Parts: sequence; C-alpha cells; structure tokens
Amino acid sequence: MSELRKGQCDSVIAVVGQPNVGKSTLFNVLTGRRERVGNFPGTTVAMSIGRRRYGDKTMCFVDLPGIYDLKAVSLDEKIARDYIVFGDWDAILILVDLTGGLEGLYLALQVLQLTDRAVVALTKWDEVTKRRIRVDLDGLSRILGVPVVPISALRGEGIEDLLKALESVVETSSRKAAKGIHIDYGSLENTLNSIVKEVTNSFKSDRIDPRGLVALIARGNIDIAEKIGLSHIARVLEDTAKSMNIDVGEHIAESIYRFIRGTFTSLIAIEPLERFEKKGFAYKVFGNPYTGFVATVATLFSAIFIAFAVNTGFPFTTILEALGRSDLAEALESYTISGLISQAFDYLKNWVQSSLGSAHPVLASLLANGIIEGVGVVSSFIPLIMITMMIMSAIEDSGLGPLMAISMHSLFAKFGLSGRAIYPLFISLGCNVPGVMASRAALDDAERFEIIAAASFIPCQARLIVMLALVGFLFPGNPALQALVVIGVYFGGAVLYLLTAKIFRRGVLRVSTPPELILELPSLHKPSLKVVWWDSWSLTKHFIVRAGTVLVLLVAVVWALTSFGPEGFVEDPSQSWASNIGRLIGYAIKPLYGLSEDSSWKIGFALLTGFIAKENLLATIAVMTGAEEYQSALQALGLTVAQGIAILVLFMYYVPCLATVSMIYAESKSIRFTLLVVAYIVAVALLASLLVYGTAILLQH
Repeated sequence: MSELRKGQCDSVIAVVGQPNVGKSTLFNVLTGRRERVGNFPGTTVAMSIGRRRYGDKTMCFVDLPGIYDLKAVSLDEKIARDYIVFGDWDAILILVDLTGGLEGLYLALQVLQLTDRAVVALTKWDEVTKRRIRVDLDGLSRILGVPVVPISALRGEGIEDLLKALESVVETSSRKAAKGIHIDYGSLENTLNSIVKEVTNSFKSDRIDPRGLVALIARGNIDIAEKIGLSHIARVLEDTAKSMNIDVGEHIAESIYRFIRGTFTSLIAIEPLERFEKKGFAYKVFGNPYTGFVATVATLFSAIFIAFAVNTGFPFTTILEALGRSDLAEALESYTISGLISQAFDYLKNWVQSSLGSAHPVLASLLANGIIEGVGVVSSFIPLIMITMMIMSAIEDSGLGPLMAISMHSLFAKFGLSGRAIYPLFISLGCNVPGVMASRAALDDAERFEIIAAASFIPCQARLIVMLALVGFLFPGNPALQALVVIGVYFGGAVLYLLTAKIFRRGVLRVSTPPELILELPSLHKPSLKVVWWDSWSLTKHFIVRAGTVLVLLVAVVWALTSFGPEGFVEDPSQSWASNIGRLIGYAIKPLYGLSEDSSWKIGFALLTGFIAKENLLATIAVMTGAEEYQSALQALGLTVAQGIAILVLFMYYVPCLATVSMIYAESKSIRFTLLVVAYIVAVALLASLLVYGTAILLQH
C-alpha cells in the first residue's frame, strides 16, 4: 500500500484487534470517519483508511480485519497477518480488551513477538474500572516493551495520550531494528534458533524481528516461509514434530498462554465475582442447543418484523387487506417511510410528465420513468437498509450476536456455513438487498460468497404478496391448504439457501471444510448508539455508492427496453423490445408447463418485469389481461392447479429483483460471479417448478 505515502501520510498506523474489542469505535473516533474505502490487494475484502491531523503531521490509520489469532486460517486472518509482516507501516496499534480476562493479551503477544514498533491500547477502560480490574500499567508496559495506554473511545478518554504514544513510537522506532518480546519455547528453542539464522539472511526488514517471524511460521503459517523463499522450513518443523512427538503449533500456543498466566497474573488482578455475566440468563438460554435455536429465531424474526413494520407497514397492511379493510391498509402504507418516499417521487414523475410530456414525450419518459424512477428505487431502499442494519448492529454490539451464532453453528456447519449465516437468512425474509449485504457477517471470504449466492432463495416481502394472491386464487375457501403452501415455499427457500451454500463452497469455491467458528464471548451490555450509528451508516453508504449507481443504470436500461420497440418510441409496453423478449421467454416455458400461447407470453413478460421488482409480477398480468383486480387477472390466464403451483414456485425462486442483482455485483465486485449466480438461480427455480409440476400431475391421477 505504498500509495498511502503518495497520499500525504506522514505515518501509517496499522490497527489490529479481536472482534468486539472496540476497534471500529476507536477507528471512528481517531479518524472522524474521514476515510476512504478500498480493497486489500488481490482480495474483495474491504479496508478502511482514515486520516488524523496531529500537530503538523498526518497520521493514516489502516483498519485491519478483526481476528483472534495470527495463525491464519480465514482470509481475514491472512490479510491482517500479511499486512503486519509485509506491509508498509510505521507502527502497529494493538487493541486489548481485559474485560474478558487475561486471554485478551494472546493476540497482542503474537504481534509483539514480531515487533516493538507498537502501542497497546487497553480498550473499554471505563468498564475495566467498573469491574474493579486492577492493572499495573507501568509494569505491563515494562514487560511488553511498548507503551500501554488505557482508553475509552466512546467517552473520548485517553485519545490524546494514545496519539502522543503513537507519535513517539513512530519517531524513535525508525532509528533501530525491531526487537520482539521473547517467549521461551522450551524444547523447541534449538530448532527455532537454527531457523532464525536462515530467516535473518533471507528476510530483510527492520520492522520485523526474525525470531518472532520464525515463531509465527512454526505456529502453522508455512506459506510465509514459501513467500520468503524458505519452503524447506516446513520439512524441518515436520521432522522436529516427529522426533519430539509434539504438535509444534499447539506447543507454541500453549507456551504463549503459559507465559500470560505466569507473567501477568501479578500485574492484572481480576475479581472472580466479576465474571458472573457468562452464567446469566441469556447465556443459559442461547447456550442450550434447543432453547438457543428457538430464542435466536424468535429474536431475529422480531427484529425483521420491527424493521419492516416501521418502514413499510408490513405485515399490518397485509393483515388489514385480508380483513377486507383495504382503505386502512392504503392509509397506513401511505404514511410509512417507504410510502412517503414513494409519494414524493410519484409527484416528481407526474410533474415532469405534465410539464414535458406533450412537447417532448421521449425526454419526459426518460426523466420520469428512467432517471427519477431509478433514483426513487434507490431512495426507497435507504431507510429499510438503515433500519435493518441498525437493529443488526445493536444485536452485535450488545454481545448477543456471538451467542446467537453459536446456537446455530452445529446445524449450519453441515452445509458449509457458520452460525453467523443465520443473519442474512432472516434479513432476506424482509428484503434480499440487505440480506446480501449481511454476508459481511461471514467468517471468511468463501462463506461470504456462499451467502451472496444463496440469499436470493429466501422469499422476501414483495414475493409474499404475490404468493398470497396466487394461493388465494388456486385454493379458494381452503385456508389450511393455503397456509401449508406458504409454509412449504418458505421451507423450500431455507433448504435451497443451505444447499446452495454447500454447492458453491464445494463446487465453485473449492473449499472442503466449513468455516471454523472461534468466538470470544463478550459480556452482554447495552449497545452504544454511536457504534450502532457508525456501523449502520457505513453499510448504508456502501449501498448508495456501490449498488445505487449500478441500480440507477439498470433501471435506465430497463426503461429503454420497455419504451422502445421495432417501430421506435412506444407508450404501450406490449409493443416494446421488452415485450418481444417476454414473448421469447413465454415460448420457452410454454411446452414445459403445457401453457396456452395466450397465457405463456403474458407470464413470460411478467417474469421479465418481475426482475425489476417482484410487485410487478401481478401488476403486469393485470395490465396484460385487462383485469381490474389480481384474482380476475389470474383467472384470465386459464391455469390449472398444477400449472398454477408450478408458476408460483417459479415466481418465488427465479432471479431476484434488479436491486438484489446490483447488490450481488457490489458485494462480489465480479460480473462473472454475478452472472453465474443469476444463471444458477434461474436454473434451480426452473428445475424446482418442473418437479412440483410433475408431482402435481401425478397426484391428480
């Protein structure tokens, strides 16, 4: 990242810490969110680079992924490890949370074996004091060999001292070679010392202590040895392990923990009674494999319920519709956040049409149905994403998130996922767009791509409306059967979510083992409003910048397809290129389901417009059939029950909406992967609907 030097950074600080240690909060306080976001070289993992003016110098902070261990297994761990070993930094800021016990020093000691160009920040100092954890700061600093600064990022305490310490380390450390903390590895010492000589000759760096690098390689990071041209070290370590009958990596890890217990117990006094939180009610509920599953599902369902009730009025609008109070449903929906945004953009579109429509119909249509419509679609998602992400961030920051992940992990691991994959599954019940965004909760890059590919199979709120209309038409007067079909569709979506994750992990991403869930269980606490706001706004901004621009462009393309045909500009969509494409789709599906020619092209066109937004499925069929209500429109298609169920399944699982596809591209940053996912989803939806159709035909006979 030498480009940081070109960006007027007088010093570069790498920020490293475990998840839930308060790293994001401190990064935000240090930089004031004055940052730029990019990718770590050769990856799709986002990095944040923030700047802070201190005195007459500019400090640049590189926010490394939160990790538990420098024994790199996941992509995040490899990124953090490689940046520490090979990166162009001046100092490392190591965050340590002592509220969880002495184990919080484990990652710090791994880093401090590599270099003394570092500062240790003891985070959540207000909580440390509250729990009567006594820390000998001078003694701790003396043993670690680096400045130790207590801070409370939320309160702004210790920030000035931290900046002074970093400035001092940057100014003084460049004058000498780095020296890491020494940990005695007992019977391994002779082997490690022999390797140190080779590493010293092969790896030239004044930032990294060769002995610390050897310990890191022996911990299990053999790929580092390959990168510095010493691949034979692996054989040396294997021979040592066999001759001593030990696991070298485990021996090193145990030695570090032994060093922590033997050295820091006298410097850090933790009251035993202050550890009671992990035995509290929430831990008992979520820690049990049965109650934990139920509690996690109930919590996430409630979160999604609240998010959509506030934003769109759903499901209250649907309930009112079912009770025959469409007037109340419309009134409620019109005064929700989504409703008010929709009204504002409808007013703007109507004003443009009335002002320009007669004189410049093409320009008016472009502005109203292309540009304004695209911006309106993006705007309608902003509050939904913001609210959803705020709820998810609150769950995570409270410490409840890791408990929920653990409660689901054993089930999800069977499908190549971790327990954290439950987040995007439930979020997708409301909308697939934030569901795809929630793939960032994944433990590694492979799991993130699995979730991106799988999230679209979960029926969202828009598809529920279509589903209710179809089951009401297919099974009138039979609420039990209607409910059974709805439950079956949701269950099928969940199964496809899990199976898709497994297929992509093994077949596409070529990863055979599920992600390893290693979590430090934080104490439960009230979430910080600042942290919740920072995290949720960061993700919302990502949607606006990345997916929003793509979405506006796609809406403009769709406008062109629906507004132009062989004869030029058309006002009737049935004469457009989109209609012709819809007819081709209709001709393709006609023989599969035994559809009539008249109904097949209308369904094909509906599938195309449903790609823009799933609500368009019913609206398109109504327009094409000339019916005033959905039930009459569906009846005009002349579908049998078997055909209707098959089309229902196709509608529910086929390619997600335009906004979701744009988010898949924004998160994967790969056109090839996006097209692969879309093609896979269409193929699976088609196969599932044909299986349902064939089964229904057999049952009828």
